[in-house]
Amino acid sequence: MSNVLEFRPKCPHVESLSDCREALEPAVMKIVSDAIGRGYTAAEAAMVVADIADDYILMLSRQPRH
Repeated sequence: MSNVLEFRPKCPHVESLSDCREALEPAVMKIVSDAIGRGYTAAEAAMVVADIADDYILMLSRQPRH
């Protein structure tokens, strides 16, 4: 498995990915915080967020590219 830190310098969109993360991270942390407030553990909430993201990536991979 590749190390994420090794991947980032080679990625042509490093700045774009960094900007996107900066924009979205507070919203994701709020989702996790809200889930904790509803009684879920931080690990459960984070795993569900990751699972949803993974499902979305798989869905995108099945769409025809234009």
